[in-house]
Amino acid sequence: MNKKLYKLRSLPVYILATVWAVINLYPILFTVISSFKNNDELFSSATSALSLPTSLRFENYVEAFTKGNLARCLVNSIFISGSSTFLVLLLASMISFVIARLSYKINNILLIYFTLGVMIPIHTTLVPLLKMVNTLHGQNNYLMIIVLYTTFNMPMAVLLIVGHMKSISKSMDESAILDGCGPLRLYGNIIIPLTLPAISTAGIITFLYVYNDLLFGVMFISNKSMYTITLGMLTFVGAKVTEYGPIFASIIITVLPMVIIYLLFQEKVESGLAAGAVKE
Repeated sequence: MNKKLYKLRSLPVYILATVWAVINLYPILFTVISSFKNNDELFSSATSALSLPTSLRFENYVEAFTKGNLARCLVNSIFISGSSTFLVLLLASMISFVIARLSYKINNILLIYFTLGVMIPIHTTLVPLLKMVNTLHGQNNYLMIIVLYTTFNMPMAVLLIVGHMKSISKSMDESAILDGCGPLRLYGNIIIPLTLPAISTAGIITFLYVYNDLLFGVMFISNKSMYTITLGMLTFVGAKVTEYGPIFASIIITVLPMVIIYLLFQEKVESGLAAGAVKE
């Protein structure tokens, strides 16, 4: 009797979960099917959005690599995303170590400063950013765009890592210092290994944000050899005709690396987001 009651009570949860799964899977399925269609099939009134294509048009994928120069765009995106992520994690971990583990009067001010950085919308900074980049002749410059991405992703990374570092008992620091461990060794050999879940989470979130961003690319990159993956997709958008088949094929190719990275580090992301929620 209790089992039947439990199943009845759980039924609404299962129904909601099923509906939510369908809602989330629909755009993925639509994108995969559409990547094998041409414009006529996509906009034909005789077929539905999820109807199978009359033939598998693999030429959409070929066109994504040739006309859209997708291979070069992927390399650019991975380089910019990887470099930005490395700088964010290096700087954020050092700043977090100072805020969470060292006793300085300025620590609270630093934490408030980075918290305010999360609260400021990026769109409010676009006009002064554009003026600054033009003044410094930073258009089509890898270093400039990497610095910008690093700056805007630092606050989130600092807050994530600080929360985890604060949850580590400070008695560990005292024991290490008594054994002759200096600040650098304490940071590199003890605190960083214990903070890897939060660092991994900050790294994945930063990488995916930079990898998917279009705004900075449109503003600061005009050289086609420097196009990122999101800019490369705009190649198929014309003044009169938009080639949707290659666009959907480009989306599938673009999403695959992100899905693989997330699946590989899924546990670290979840544990990192929960880090610091309960203080030991």
